[in-house]
Amino acid sequence: MPELAGLSALTAPLTRSDGAERWLDLGLDPQLSNQLGAAIAAILSTRGVTVVLSMEGEEEAVLAHVVASAMRARRVTVVQERGLLFTSAELPPESTVALVATQLANSRPLLPVATMMRDRGHRFDCAITLDPPQLHTGL
Repeated sequence: MPELAGLSALTAPLTRSDGAERWLDLGLDPQLSNQLGAAIAAILSTRGVTVVLSMEGEEEAVLAHVVASAMRARRVTVVQERGLLFTSAELPPESTVALVATQLANSRPLLPVATMMRDRGHRFDCAITLDPPQLHTGL
């Protein structure tokens, strides 16, 4: 997707590394973080997304917040505790949801989140991850 190619230019200045690991630090440049959120929001808006999901974590929450703010959509956190998934708040009935993430770790698989959303009567449209920028569909 051409839209995703533009995300790399926005994430590069926000990427930090200690040599062994890389991560996004959205606090480095709040204006650039807002631009990144607007770019992701533009992609999700064309897909009819009404709720933005994130996993737990500071950077995940900030990313979801700037995306949801740009979309004027609701943001909800997916919490994993003792192997169980739940959400920080109820979603409006029959929501179309997308997960945004700085990166996905093996402990944060997409399929269980998609299944949970479908089991609750929502449509899991996609996930967008940023390291590297990738659109995950068909879950």
